[in-house]
Amino acid sequence: MTPARGCFVADCPNIHKGRGYCDKHLQRVRKYGSPNDRRPTFEDRFWVKVDKNGPVPEHRPDLGPCWIWTSATNEHGYGVMRPEGRRSGPTVKAHRVSVTLDGRDPSGLNVLHRCDNPPCARPDHLIIGTKADNSQDMIAKGRGLVGERNGHAKLTAEQVVDIRRRRAAGERRKDLAAEFGVSGAAITRVANGEGWRHVA
Repeated sequence: MTPARGCFVADCPNIHKGRGYCDKHLQRVRKYGSPNDRRPTFEDRFWVKVDKNGPVPEHRPDLGPCWIWTSATNEHGYGVMRPEGRRSGPTVKAHRVSVTLDGRDPSGLNVLHRCDNPPCARPDHLIIGTKADNSQDMIAKGRGLVGERNGHAKLTAEQVVDIRRRRAAGERRKDLAAEFGVSGAAITRVANGEGWRHVA
């Protein structure tokens, strides 16, 4: 009886399966192109989906080109991928993964785009901040649905200015609330500058 042929890979004790390799090494050749290639890491899987030749932000050309996520995105345009070792279940946002791979911990915080480009995953375009930082950033850049742009707003910027002027002059909160069709608490927030902060 002819002895079984061994695998071409040195020190591999397994028998030949095809193309000179055992089953394990043959699968590696088919998947990675070489019998000795390693399985891609999570970081490998991440960066292969990033195009580093993206657009330069018009408002911040000093930042250089965005690195665009080329795989799946969510409804807001942010890149998403499966967490390490998961083939199903919730996804993680690519820009959050990027800062983690950059050695920063975004746990419990927001990751903000300095470039204002949701699919960008370039680490130096990303900063970590609180929800308040994120809100202020949106307002400062005119992206948030603040004031009259919010479909649920009951006041206009002109009314806010009027309320502040009249409250400062001593008019009662209750009377202003009845006139403008909002709660007394809303009048207080507007008058104290806690609400409608974008209106000077």
